[in-house]
Amino acid sequence: MTTLYIQQLKSKKKEKELADQTSIEEFVIHALAFCESLYDPYRNWRHRISGRILSTVEKSRQKYKPASLTVEFVPFFYQCFQESEHLKESLKCCLLHLFGAIVAGGQRNALQAISPATMEVLMRVLADCDSWEDGNPEEVGRKVELTLKCLTEVVHILLTSSSDQRQVETSTILENYFKLLNSDHSALPNQRRSRQWESRFIALQIKMLSEYLIRSSVYTITAMLDCTDRPVLQAIFLNSNCFEHLIRLLQNCKLFLNANSKVADKNEKDLANKLLTEMNEDQVFQGQLDCLAVSTIQALTAVMNKSPAAKEVFKERIGYTHMFEVLKSLGQPPLELLKELMNMAVEGDHTSVGILGISNVQPLLLLIQWLPELESHDLQIFISDWLKRICCINRQSRTTCVNANMGIRIIETLDSHSSLHRTCAENLIALHGSLGSQSVSSEEIRQLLRLLRVDESDYIHPYTTHVTRAILTMARKQSLESALQYFNLSHSMAGISVPSIQKWPGSAFSFSAWFCLDQDQLTLGNANKGGKRKQLYSFFTGGGMGFEAFITHSGMLVVAVCTKREYATVMLPDHSFCDSLWHNITIVHMPGKRPFGQSLVYIYDNGQQKVSAPLRFPAMNEPFISCCIGSAGQRTTTPPPSQIPDPPFSSPITPHRTSFGGILSSASWGGTTEKSKLITKLISAGTQDSEWGCPTSLEGQLGSVIVFYEALQPPQVKALYLAGPNCLSPWKFQESDMADLPGTVLLHYTAKACKNSICLDLSTNCLHGRLTGNKVVNWDVKDIINCIGGLNVLFPLMEQVSHFSEGQIPEGLNESTVSELITPVEGDWVVLTSTKASESRLERNLIATFILIVKHFIQRHPINQDNLIHSHGVAILGALLQKVPSTLMDVNVLMAIQLLIEQVSLEKNMQLLQQMYQYLLFDFRIWNRGDFPFRIGHIQYLSTIIKDSRRVFRKKYGVQFLLDTLRIYYGSDCKYSELSLDDIRTIRTSLYGLIKYFLCKGGTHEEIQSIMGYIAAVNEEEQLFGILDILFSLLRTSPTRGQLFLLLFEPGNADILYALLLNQKYSDRIREIIFKVMEQMLKCTNVYERSKQRIRLREVGYSGLGLLLNEALVNTSLIKSLTNQVISTDPAINFKDLLSVVYISHRAYLNVRVVICRKIFQILQSQPDAAHQISQQVGWQDTLVSLFLKPNFENGNTLHKHSRPVLMKDNDKNISAEDIKRNFDEKTDDEKINSFVSAHVSSDQWSLEDRHSLDSNTPLFQEDNSVGELSFKSENQEEFWHKNPSHLSLDLSGIDSCELSDSGSQMPDSPPSTPSPIESMKTFSVQSDKESSVPNDVGFSDDLSLLESQERCEEELLQLLTNILNCVMCKGLEKSDDDTWIERGQVFSALTKPGISSELLRPSEEIKLILLQKMLEWAVTENREAKINPVTAENAFRLMLIIQDFLQSEGLVNSNMWTEKLLEDMVLLLDSLAAWYSESPVWVKLSQIQIQLLLGFIGRGNLQVCAMASAKLNTLLQTKVIENQDEACYILGKLEHVLSQSIKEQTEIYSFLVPLVRTLVSKIYELLFMNLHLPSLPFTNGSSSFFEDFQEYCSSNEWQVYIEKYIVPYMKQYETHTFYDGHQHMALYWKDCYEALMVNMHKRDREGGESKLKFQEFFVEPFNRKARQENLRYNNMLKQLSSQQLATLRRWKAIKLYLTCERGPWAERKQNPVHWKLANVENYSRMRLKLVPNYNFKTHDEASALRDNLGIQHSQPSSDSLLLEVVKQVKVSDLEEDKLDLPEEEITSRVNIDEKEEQDQKEKLVLSEDCELITIIDIIPGRLEITTQHIYFYDGSIEKEDGVGFDFKWPHSQVREIHLRRYNLRRSALEIFHVDQSNYFLNFKKEVCKMLPFWKPHTISLK
Repeated sequence: MTTLYIQQLKSKKKEKELADQTSIEEFVIHALAFCESLYDPYRNWRHRISGRILSTVEKSRQKYKPASLTVEFVPFFYQCFQESEHLKESLKCCLLHLFGAIVAGGQRNALQAISPATMEVLMRVLADCDSWEDGNPEEVGRKVELTLKCLTEVVHILLTSSSDQRQVETSTILENYFKLLNSDHSALPNQRRSRQWESRFIALQIKMLSEYLIRSSVYTITAMLDCTDRPVLQAIFLNSNCFEHLIRLLQNCKLFLNANSKVADKNEKDLANKLLTEMNEDQVFQGQLDCLAVSTIQALTAVMNKSPAAKEVFKERIGYTHMFEVLKSLGQPPLELLKELMNMAVEGDHTSVGILGISNVQPLLLLIQWLPELESHDLQIFISDWLKRICCINRQSRTTCVNANMGIRIIETLDSHSSLHRTCAENLIALHGSLGSQSVSSEEIRQLLRLLRVDESDYIHPYTTHVTRAILTMARKQSLESALQYFNLSHSMAGISVPSIQKWPGSAFSFSAWFCLDQDQLTLGNANKGGKRKQLYSFFTGGGMGFEAFITHSGMLVVAVCTKREYATVMLPDHSFCDSLWHNITIVHMPGKRPFGQSLVYIYDNGQQKVSAPLRFPAMNEPFISCCIGSAGQRTTTPPPSQIPDPPFSSPITPHRTSFGGILSSASWGGTTEKSKLITKLISAGTQDSEWGCPTSLEGQLGSVIVFYEALQPPQVKALYLAGPNCLSPWKFQESDMADLPGTVLLHYTAKACKNSICLDLSTNCLHGRLTGNKVVNWDVKDIINCIGGLNVLFPLMEQVSHFSEGQIPEGLNESTVSELITPVEGDWVVLTSTKASESRLERNLIATFILIVKHFIQRHPINQDNLIHSHGVAILGALLQKVPSTLMDVNVLMAIQLLIEQVSLEKNMQLLQQMYQYLLFDFRIWNRGDFPFRIGHIQYLSTIIKDSRRVFRKKYGVQFLLDTLRIYYGSDCKYSELSLDDIRTIRTSLYGLIKYFLCKGGTHEEIQSIMGYIAAVNEEEQLFGILDILFSLLRTSPTRGQLFLLLFEPGNADILYALLLNQKYSDRIREIIFKVMEQMLKCTNVYERSKQRIRLREVGYSGLGLLLNEALVNTSLIKSLTNQVISTDPAINFKDLLSVVYISHRAYLNVRVVICRKIFQILQSQPDAAHQISQQVGWQDTLVSLFLKPNFENGNTLHKHSRPVLMKDNDKNISAEDIKRNFDEKTDDEKINSFVSAHVSSDQWSLEDRHSLDSNTPLFQEDNSVGELSFKSENQEEFWHKNPSHLSLDLSGIDSCELSDSGSQMPDSPPSTPSPIESMKTFSVQSDKESSVPNDVGFSDDLSLLESQERCEEELLQLLTNILNCVMCKGLEKSDDDTWIERGQVFSALTKPGISSELLRPSEEIKLILLQKMLEWAVTENREAKINPVTAENAFRLMLIIQDFLQSEGLVNSNMWTEKLLEDMVLLLDSLAAWYSESPVWVKLSQIQIQLLLGFIGRGNLQVCAMASAKLNTLLQTKVIENQDEACYILGKLEHVLSQSIKEQTEIYSFLVPLVRTLVSKIYELLFMNLHLPSLPFTNGSSSFFEDFQEYCSSNEWQVYIEKYIVPYMKQYETHTFYDGHQHMALYWKDCYEALMVNMHKRDREGGESKLKFQEFFVEPFNRKARQENLRYNNMLKQLSSQQLATLRRWKAIKLYLTCERGPWAERKQNPVHWKLANVENYSRMRLKLVPNYNFKTHDEASALRDNLGIQHSQPSSDSLLLEVVKQVKVSDLEEDKLDLPEEEITSRVNIDEKEEQDQKEKLVLSEDCELITIIDIIPGRLEITTQHIYFYDGSIEKEDGVGFDFKWPHSQVREIHLRRYNLRRSALEIFHVDQSNYFLNFKKEVCKMLPFWKPHTISLK
């Protein structure tokens, strides 16, 4: 009925079509459903199409079998699909469900239903596309899906059936399936090939490849291959040419695309109307084609999944290159296609790569090759990122990629950098770096470097940064030390089979091997509940006894020993070996030393013993026939349970048990620790598989394996570990402990000695093993680099970096890492330690990255270290670092250098370390181009390593090196634009600290000479002060300062510092620090006093220093220091030096002179012989008087205006300046002097008070020595010298200190309102002791004017200096002879020198008056104490003569000279002498002088003086009888003149003169006959009216006539006869004094000139000579550095020529033409047989043009060319020299070194002869000189070409041979041959044979 109804439904009649057929359709559907339930009762088919998979348990529960299939089903099914165009699709689906239910219901029915007819129906259903246009697309699609699922079930059923049961073969079905899949659509008529048809056909193809369900996608071919016997089905697929069909399908997709484009061209005219429709259709069609391509890749993946054979077949038949071309022809790939290719590589989801790993690396290579052609940058970034993840996930992935030469593919892809996005390129380079850390070939490195080539030298390749980091990754590696060659035993059947060992050679068993287990193995092992034991080794005898070691599924090592009954194990607990790291495991089985002794097992991990436990030792007398390493070996045969004995541990322990197995019992193990009980286990033999799991291979990597037949000792185990996994002969270069080790080796396997699966035994036993698996041989980049040029091949990377400008520096390279440096509280700079974190942080800087590359390349690699040494790599690296932009030089570079040097130190390569020090660490040309943290960090690191090994660095990088560094890089010539002055000062301080460190424990002669030369040569104040401060600090605090003193006291060292005082550009602090150094040296007690004479200027004197200072301003500091040195540093004061300093100070300010005078006066008061000592000095008068001179400076001010206001400190109260001034003004001159003498002797700042005598060694200018070191800042302290407290209320030390301060911060032209300390100069009043507690802090106000301060300063200077002169003249000159008085008179002559009057502070007569008053006071005192002493009387008489002369000369002009003080002292002196009453002519003369002076005082003094003189004269007249008429007339005339003036002017003087006149008249009344001439004269006999009467009488004519006619003539006559001779005598006296003064001044000046010459000879000339020597040495050093730099650059140029040659790794993209020239090398026949490249080739066009009179075409010179020309003139260009003439350069440098060494020896002349130099074209006369070291030829010709002659100098070492020659047939010539093949022909006037005996060099052969 069903057949009938179906036939009816297929009918084409119209009436049937119109009839209602619903009931028929329902019947057919129910009938088919009934049949489906009948043949598939458990609905297996429905479960499968719904996506549910029945488990084995569920299938086992299906008890009822389906009904047997009727034989009519196949015809029924076939007829239903015949002519079924009008049959509904739903009915067709029901039929397909029925077929599927039959196939899925049971195998018997399925095999019956699967027939050629049914297969034909299924294929027809798929191929019938005609009905698709009329039917419902969803129903048609459903039908196709059911058909494909039916085919899948058919394939699975046929695969599980036998061949005799099958009606159709699987291969036939697949053949028809693929034929349908690739059916030719082009054969169809054009009307049927519409766009809709094509779309549907492609959809069919997609469904045939993959079937889309509702929730999940089930791939058809994948579903077919998802069966239990997958390999068989894969083989069937391969036999069906599935790969060809799938690739052809992709090609058909390309045809669809081409056809589509043609249709689009035909419809181009309708484009305007159909634009939107066509675009949508194109997008949908393209999307379907993309899905088809993705499905094809999925099908290919399914076929090749887990089938190495399928992969090989695909590679041979199709090839991935062809597949790539096909995929590329489809256009730009979609993301899904690229993902599917990655899925093909991992054979699963690529996001699960961490679990799956790489199974097929070829798709990844295809993706890498495809990257440049991807237009989407997002796709490039996505793919490259996933490639990096997939390939770098673990070691296996990296190894797989390396073996597939992925590195070459990556480089080829990177070559198209213009098509790659920057991030994509970065990912690829990082991927290559990761792969290179595993293994890299020389070709890869060569291609990678060639990738970075640029056409222009100043261009930077965009990959440079990332390639540099990738190379660092390669060199550093991603893990610890790993094996480069190993056996890959990942497969479960892999391993090494060892031949049988018939007899064990030794008595023990030792196994040592390197192995590595991946970390993911731990996860997989835990997932396997049954577990496996990964065999490390197994050595068993035929009886099943032997050794075994394995790794459990948890990664724990177990060592086992199997006997006949027991299986004993020892575990290594708490340690998992599944960590992807290489381990060195050593297992030592040691038998008992005596019978029944305890045998032990030792387990070592990486050279350290981990376990020591007792373990049974099997019998070794049987052959070991089953020996495997890393292999599963034979499965353990488990005996029946009845034959398995009980485990020994489980049986009770009996004390009488003595079997060998009892040794391992618990009783015998009772002495072991609890831990040993936990790590040991004992089971019965044969049960190990059930206990520990089935044996399998190591499933990891196995490195070198060594088996010993003797026990290894711990040192030997450690040595094997330290040898590393890559050492082929670990005992070759070891200690003596390893000497016997090679003789105990049983077998030795390594992957490098494996070929064709045969592992060669490296021992002498020839136990060659057989490898199952494969070997892996990796190449380390450290080794590979030597195949392409060594480490020098990387230096062009650094050179490219040097072309980075600030704008070109990539992001991340200019990041400042200063913030990462931690600055401690003390402010010290630190350098981070060498940790991995810090190293990764350094990679931000490209320069630091490159330095890290060098570090890792030489790490544990002696070959690379030697390569770096012999190729001058360190020097080249240093030269390249000097070209790096300063923006890249930061702290990261410093830290990288630190890590590099630390690594070299660990390597203990001293030669390389010294080069690192010379060219990197101590080359400041590298370090002076960064910022301040970079520079100071470098110096801090220097100080760290220097302090660790001071002796190592002292000789080469000691004081001289640091001083040169300061002068070159931080001197006045260096540019400070990059750093601030404070930063420069800090750096200098750090370098000075290093110098101080070198000298603190003792200096050498050379170091002191270096310092002195530095001081002499450098002209910068900052540097001078720094080094002098170091010296001063060392002389004070150094524990070995005694040695420094001895060195500095040598001539030409410290003494030449005096020359610095002559340089006026230096400030006071330089002079102060110099004198501080001198003071410390003079205080030294380690040397004799005679050694200090040079420092004290004994031979030279200080006067020469004063003359050399010229007329410049002498500042406070210099005078202070000089005075301090003269007074305090000498046991006895040298007054000659003191006066020299005084003479120098006359050019100083007044305040300085005041303090000097205070010091001198203090010395005069404290030392009795001081005045005498001063008086013995030549020209002391003019020296002291010169202090009266006005300061003649440009500012015109005598005050030190620069000083700050004085604030003298006080603790209680302040005394106003007015009170001080008033107290001072109220005092008389005597009180002022007494106050000065009593107070300032103790309170003076320069005094040696403070409980110290003048003879003590207390410094005159005390410094505050509490500070350990001087600051570099200027000492602008408030007080220069230490303040000494005193009992005075006013501490004048504050005044002195401020007077003597010299503040350089203010200018001399400061405004007048500036407060000056001189305002209170004269305020030195004295208070009582009760007021001693009055505070010293007296605040001087600024109310006093500047003029008053100046006057006070002058007044004090006047008082002090006159006191000094008086003291010297009185105390120093005690005699009274003429010479003594001439000495005294020179003081007055000095005051009256021509031209000096206008230059004195006060008028000379005023100074003389003060001086005479003081001398008169001294004379009064002296004559009062010694009344009968003739010397004092004579001195008094001469003094009166001088006073008389002074008053008669100066007093007549200036009446102020007649002072009351002078009158009083004179009267006292004359009274003490009693000259009025003596008859001696001297005293008569003195009395006459007395009368003359008294009359002078009466006539020119004031009232008080007149009264005193009148009273004194009246007294004298009353006591003396006047007998001389002329004398009487003289007295009367003088008095009458004064009297008449008084009456005329009506002054009070008349009242003083009347009594005197009365007395005089009464005495001479009769003598002058007054009774006759003056009859009207009033009586003088006591008349009360005499006063008035005489006044009237004086105006009378009688009196006036008498006076004029009688008195005045006699008066003049008396004056002439009495005083004229005295005036003449005094004139001669003053003449003698002036002449003596001139003579003494001449002597002083002559001594000063001699002192000046000596000063220049002893100090200035040695100073200049040392400066010249130092500059010469300094320039030679700079020249040597320049030559060294030039030599390094030349070597680098030579290396670059090698690297950039045609076949070099850096070969230029455009090779320049190579020009050649004859080499300079000659053979012994003078033949030049070799051509060398000419790198300076020139066509000589200009010369040719000049030759042909064509002229030279001159172009307008540019600024750059002009600049280049200037540079050429400054520095000789080396372009003329050949770049590769390095051997000659090396010879020349060696010759220079030899010459330098030979110069140290004294060169002596051996022979000198006239000769001729014979050349080809000329004869040059000259002279030959032969010395002990050289041969000289001096050109003697008159005319020399271009002024240059043939002068030569040859070292003996360069002469190879000397031959006798004939010249003009005479044996008179020599021909000298050099080692460089040059020769010279010399002819002599006499025969050579007579000359040669005088010269017999040892190294030259004479022929």
